[in-house]
Amino acid sequence: MLDQLQPFMELVDTRERFVVCCHVHPDGDAIGSLLAVGLTLRQRGKQVAMVCSDGVPSVYNFLEGIQWIETGWDGRFRPEAVICVDCAEKERIAAPPELWEASGAIMVNLDHHITNKGFGDINIIEPQACATGEVVYRLITEAGYAMDYAIALALYTAIATDTGFFRFESTSSFTLEVASSLVKNYGVEPFKVAEQVHEQKSFNSIRLLGEVLSRLQLTNGGKVAWTVLDQPLLTKYPVENEETESYVNYARSIEGVEIGILFKELKPNEVKVSWRSTAAVDVSQLAAHFGGGGHARAAGCSLTGPVDTVVQKVLDYVNQYYGVK
Repeated sequence: MLDQLQPFMELVDTRERFVVCCHVHPDGDAIGSLLAVGLTLRQRGKQVAMVCSDGVPSVYNFLEGIQWIETGWDGRFRPEAVICVDCAEKERIAAPPELWEASGAIMVNLDHHITNKGFGDINIIEPQACATGEVVYRLITEAGYAMDYAIALALYTAIATDTGFFRFESTSSFTLEVASSLVKNYGVEPFKVAEQVHEQKSFNSIRLLGEVLSRLQLTNGGKVAWTVLDQPLLTKYPVENEETESYVNYARSIEGVEIGILFKELKPNEVKVSWRSTAAVDVSQLAAHFGGGGHARAAGCSLTGPVDTVVQKVLDYVNQYYGVK
């Protein structure tokens, strides 16, 4: 049984108004988990606002119920509880702090990141889970809540995207059992999810990928591959944030590479650093050095300063990790 399942169930039984939110720059796990929790609460007759200030990446528009996710919060709706999914740090919640500060709402923290220190009043954090979607699946089934096709589709999308469609090390036998159940019992069609997520790329995103790959560099004897996606490129090829999330995987996929890094200049003096690795390196520890976190094989952090300065700072630290003088 999940830790703190009983307090969560008591909260759902005794409260009527809920806000469900996720992290900034949402991915498939964040959106799918948010939607699954929100739809489950709606099924139970609760008043629910689903909020993601960054909006929903268009690649996930095929999910049922996505129209209920709003970018803003109507301050007249005073939640009794705020449920945050897939967010390792409170500072990265894609919703205004007034949601829980002014209203005094109970904060529920549903997550699977090992670096999550438990910022909620109720914390259900399962680091061994492949995705927050897997945690939400267990929550729904262990609590005995009803599930339908829309919820199952959201959960399958959350799990599939966060496991690289079951390619990543985090994929367990339980993960596959969950996916099988969602397909068998609720009619989710894996090929359709894969088609929507992987085979519906914009022309600009493919052209941008070509330029980003042309910038790839190897360091540390071929153990580190890195590349930069800066503002001039993003201006030249406007794309949604989600369309660039997989670019770092190309760096990691090079033979002999242990660490792949993508430096993305979100705006002047704000750089997002995405880390990917093989089993040889725990990049969550490297990202944590810069105030970030995540998983052993996939992590991230954000740094301020010119992109060239950030690149040099991170590469200098990676050199220290490898003992390069």
